[in-house]
Amino acid sequence: MSEEEIAFSEIIGDLVEQWGFNRNLGRIWSLLFLRNEPVNASDIQEALSLSAGSVNSSLAELQTWGCVKRIRVAADRNFYFSADEQIWRSIGNVFRTRELRILDEARAGIDGLVHTIPKKTKGELGEFQVKRLKVVREEIHTALELLNYILLGGSLSLVKMNKLLGRLRAR
Repeated sequence: MSEEEIAFSEIIGDLVEQWGFNRNLGRIWSLLFLRNEPVNASDIQEALSLSAGSVNSSLAELQTWGCVKRIRVAADRNFYFSADEQIWRSIGNVFRTRELRILDEARAGIDGLVHTIPKKTKGELGEFQVKRLKVVREEIHTALELLNYILLGGSLSLVKMNKLLGRLRAR
């Protein structure tokens, strides 16, 4: 690998690690992204100094997220891999399968608390806590609306978009 390929690999490895993924996922994806031909697992292993197990499990996870495609090359029994060139599609897959689910679960949990707090915490404190939880729930709802629009390409008028962004700025 060239110095530039190594640098790119480390940048992307750091980025995906900040998102909570194993950094080798980013390193492998970046190697594949910069290659104009599909690469087999043993070449990935050698280029990045990774174990066969690490490469195989990382490739399987990258395929699950839709970031990497497995390819057969004629007259070769090995599988080869290439990066999905549609970067936003890969990021969108992660957001759809992970981030939207996490936000939705948080919103549902807060909904439950909004109903149980008044039963268990009486008076001003209970009212204060419910009010605060509703603020967080509204922020999560706003984030879900924006992410759904961005990821699913739904119709969102400029007025609606401005209203959503205004909610975020007002806090």
